Amino acid sequence: MTRGSLTIDKPVGAPALVSVGPSKRQRFAAAVSAVVSQHKAIAATYAVLTELVEEARLAGTALHTTDSFTGGPQWSSDMVVERQLITELAVALHQSENDARRLLHTSEGLTGPFAATRAALEAGAISYRHAEKIVQHSTALAPSCVADYERAILPRARTVTVQRLDRLARAAVEEAQPTTAVQRHLDAAARRRLDIDPASDGMTYLTHYLPAVEAVAIYNRAHELARSAKNNGDPRTIAQLRVDTLSDLLLNGETSFDGVTRGIRARIHVTVPALTLLDPPPAPGAASPPAPPTARSSRRDSTANGLDHGPCGSPIGSPQGGRAPASGFAHLEGYGPIDRLTALRLTRDAPSVTRVLTDPITGCALAYGRARYRPPADLDELIRLTYAECTFPLSCESSATSDLDHTVAWSDGGHTELRNISPLCSRHHEVKHHTEWSVEQAADGTITWTSPAGFEYIVEPTPLPQHVPRFEDGAAMHPPF
Repeated sequence: MTRGSLTIDKPVGAPALVSVGPSKRQRFAAAVSAVVSQHKAIAATYAVLTELVEEARLAGTALHTTDSFTGGPQWSSDMVVERQLITELAVALHQSENDARRLLHTSEGLTGPFAATRAALEAGAISYRHAEKIVQHSTALAPSCVADYERAILPRARTVTVQRLDRLARAAVEEAQPTTAVQRHLDAAARRRLDIDPASDGMTYLTHYLPAVEAVAIYNRAHELARSAKNNGDPRTIAQLRVDTLSDLLLNGETSFDGVTRGIRARIHVTVPALTLLDPPPAPGAASPPAPPTARSSRRDSTANGLDHGPCGSPIGSPQGGRAPASGFAHLEGYGPIDRLTALRLTRDAPSVTRVLTDPITGCALAYGRARYRPPADLDELIRLTYAECTFPLSCESSATSDLDHTVAWSDGGHTELRNISPLCSRHHEVKHHTEWSVEQAADGTITWTSPAGFEYIVEPTPLPQHVPRFEDGAAMHPPF
């Protein structure tokens, strides 16, 4: 071996290995050591954070806030305090309420019965995610079992991944109290839910949290249907067919539940810029022009098979001298921007189009009111287009599935009009009425929430697309209005 370099002997016929100098190896080792050192420092910082979060919990609890809502059943003081704490931290930290709830629960545990786990976190022996898993799985344990559980699981947490620890912690809980397994399963099944989590590239995750037996049965059925289609010559992969067959069953099947109306189908609400409809769709893989769109049109069940018209009745089309290039994105309600090709496919067979007029200067939807409590269909739709999501200062539900709430209550003299109504999901609708969160709505549609701690958070209307002039061959492409 040549002095000053590292080589590894190889058997005859094996591929050659590149020699690595000691300086490069030392640099790599030093970089990894620095990462590990900083990771331990972050763990120690999390240990400090848990104390601060616990202090916030104690301070919030000391307020002893009570429910002053008189329009229905009231919440207990404990429930009011819990929701105020969770929403206050979630909004301030830009987290989901579930994340804030886990942070509160983990901090309470680490500053309480899980002192040894917190000491390991402070020393950098485990990460915050390890500590979170240890506390999380203790929820089902009786207080008398917690110490034994921590002694059993903490040494393993120092040497395994978070995913492995999750499995070990579940097993430890099962061993600690096997007699309560049935009731714990029933309690967990009562929390079954369906969640949607948007991803990139026009995709999303649909998470179905349900009992394991049903989940395995659903997966097996989708797999058998996929394999049957594949055996009959379908060119799609088994993975694609599992998704496609299950999607088809969910969209086109019928439930057998008593009291459920037959024939209910999904409604798709897509906003397509009018100029997007003017040119043929791009070929798959081809780049679309990057210019923003001009106007916004709303489609139900799909989109439109004709062009929109401007405020004066003229088609939204090209300026003098030729057709304006189609450009921009479409907006799928409950998700966000989708690609132009998908939008045009939805548009092709659409039965109708709903026009939304916009202020040519600000791009905001024009306001109008109704002298009645419940908004009529056109105002209802306009409000949900103006605010694409629940207007509480957390990203949560689409406005399509939210309640419409009078900012100034109808009973307090509030009007049924665009600038006094906004969408609130059922959870945050309750938070508005039962806790000390307060809200104001300005004439321009801006919504200001004030938290129980006194911090203000601004929620603005969903921006409506505006056309930006494009330049081709030195000539400006002006908006058609």
